[in-house]
Amino acid sequence: MALFKAKKVKIETLGEYLLHARESLNFSLLEVRKLTQIPEKYLESMERGDFARLPADVYVKGFLKRISSLYRVSEEVLLTQFAKERGVERSLKQEQLAPVSVSSSLFPKILITPKLLGVIGILLLVAVSIVYLLLQVRSVSSAPVLNLTFPQTTTVINSSSILLRGQAEPGSRVLVNDSEIPVDENGEFREIINLSEGSNTLVVRAENKFGRTTTVERTVVVRFGQSAAPSTPTNSSMEKLQVVVVVGPEDAWILADSDGQVVFDGVIPAGTGKTFEAEKKLLLTTGNAGSTRVNFNGTDLGVLGQPGEVLSNIEFSR
Repeated sequence: MALFKAKKVKIETLGEYLLHARESLNFSLLEVRKLTQIPEKYLESMERGDFARLPADVYVKGFLKRISSLYRVSEEVLLTQFAKERGVERSLKQEQLAPVSVSSSLFPKILITPKLLGVIGILLLVAVSIVYLLLQVRSVSSAPVLNLTFPQTTTVINSSSILLRGQAEPGSRVLVNDSEIPVDENGEFREIINLSEGSNTLVVRAENKFGRTTTVERTVVVRFGQSAAPSTPTNSSMEKLQVVVVVGPEDAWILADSDGQVVFDGVIPAGTGKTFEAEKKLLLTTGNAGSTRVNFNGTDLGVLGQPGEVLSNIEFSR
């Protein structure tokens, strides 16, 4: 102990204490390593206070006991100082890793009250009203939607009528050549339009409640063959029975028997039709009576039945 009393050196840390003691005894690190069997790298780390490069504390305490014996200093002093500095180091690490707490004053608790609920309800009502007004303004300023599903382009048929199909903006009126046709609540419409032979122009117009309109035009060309006449028979076929079948709004399977001979057996697409003739008797079978409209010798008999209904061997004769 006379060594330290003579020098009267103020030791701040364990590392400084060990360095000062070794130098006072004129020991090199190599000599201390040989005398204590402590690896030189651990001796350097202890003198620098670099605890991160040291092994587990139990080994470090063993090193300090050997050093205290060699340096003739108190073992308890070294171990106590090591424990203090080690504790400080760990506290600093924990503070660095600890999450930053956010003051609860930044996010004050909100108390739900009837008054607050009422305010929220009013705000929601105002927001809905604004959206509704914007939609109404848009309706006033924009033309209604109008889509024709049939015919989509210029169409050539051999029938005197066609089933017009499409959809308009719900709530709109639909007119074909200035004649209003029925429209359902979804804006869908289906209407059989009578045509004349040759070129027919269909002007379809949708009009909303604000007077805005959208117009679409289609051309339908009617061409009759030698055995396919329109609604009124010609002089050359007055002695024959004539049945004109128009199909829509859905496709329909049709079987036509003329004087005991099947003249047609197949599906007629919606929006089109066929004309059948017979000398004495014509039998007609349909797989979808609700989509089969018949004109017999110039007389419109209307739709034969209900959608999906099958009717067999309907007889047409004089």
